[in-house]
Formats: sequence, structure tokens, C-alpha cells
Amino acid sequence: MKPYQLTYLISSLFLLSATACSLASTKGINNNSSSLTQVESRRDTQKPSTKTATINIEGEKTTVSLELYSHPLFTTYFPNQDFIPESVSSGEGTTVRFYTNFGGTKNEAAYVQLFFPGYANTLNQLKQSWIEGENGLLASNGWRIVEVVQAATHPWAKEKIVFHQPEKNITGTVYLGEVAGNAFYVVTHYPVEYGDGFMPRANIILQNLDINSLNSS
Repeated sequence: MKPYQLTYLISSLFLLSATACSLASTKGINNNSSSLTQVESRRDTQKPSTKTATINIEGEKTTVSLELYSHPLFTTYFPNQDFIPESVSSGEGTTVRFYTNFGGTKNEAAYVQLFFPGYANTLNQLKQSWIEGENGLLASNGWRIVEVVQAATHPWAKEKIVFHQPEKNITGTVYLGEVAGNAFYVVTHYPVEYGDGFMPRANIILQNLDINSLNSS
């Protein structure tokens, strides 16, 4: 082999080796980028632990800090300066109440309640077992029906019952919900004089409510 042919062969081998290394490096970068994209995508699906919202209270826009409340049955956000969440479970079901804490004073007469019964799977079963009748939610608490609205106010709500309790000057709403064949109800309950400050804050809980699968309940 002539000298110039040997030099050409060595140069060709060097170029091929460099090209292969470059391709391997590029492939590695692409794989890493893909992995990072997947990680970021997974992060995007996770709800942040806190966020803010702007609400209208007595004609004025107010920014409130929200905290994520995560429960096996649902997630939502609530104004953490204005509500205290408490959860209780029994054989009858699971109750979560967000009591008002306006100005650092807890008021158990003003709350948002979620109840997931242990043995009412459909909306009709929920109404018969928990809402209607002498021992139902309305009669046992002395809540008088003001209005029944069939149109869904929220994606999870199937029926809305507005009530009033004249003896204690209490008003509120019972929302009947059903997700994937599993029924539950949500109550807003507050003194009439709380209305302007309570409902804008309570609506944050309702608007951010995301019901998980209840099949295991």
C-alpha cells in the first residue's frame, strides 16, 4: 500500500469514529431531554400546595391565599386564613367540614360540609336515606326548603336545594352530587348576616372541588 493511501485510510477511520461518537452523544442528549420532558409533564399534573384567588367581597376585589386540601375521596382549595378543615369517619360515612375562622374566631354555625355515605351509591338512594323523610337531613335540622334547582351549579352537582332555618336565622344550600355512580352531598350553612363574606369564600371550595373515584368507599 502506498503512503498516501494509508494516510487516506487512517483519516477515513478517524472521521467515521468521530461521527459515531457525535451521533451517540446526540442520542443521549435527546433521551435525556425526553426524560426531562416526561418528568416536567408529571409535575404539571400535580396540584400546587398553595395558590391565590381574587374574589369580590362587598363590592371590593380581595386577593386570598388558598391551601390544597387533599383527601382520599376528594381534593379542593380553601382560604386557609378563613376556614379550619376537620374530618370524621364512621360506619355511616365520611364527613369533612370547613368551619369559618374569620378574624381567628371559629364559628361552628358557619361551614361547608361534604358527606360521603357508606351505603348510598346512587342519587335516589342518597335522597331516600339521607335527605328526605322524618329522619332526613332537612327535617331533622328544621331546614325549610325555599327552592329546588335541577340545573347543575357545579360539574359534580345534580340538584341544588336552598333552605332556611327561621328559628336560628340560618340559611344555606344542599348540593346533591353523583360521580361515577357514587352519591354524596355538600352543604353550605351560615347565619344570614354572614352572607356577603361567607359565600364568596365558600364558593372557592365548591369551584375547586375535584371528586376522586368512590368505588372503594
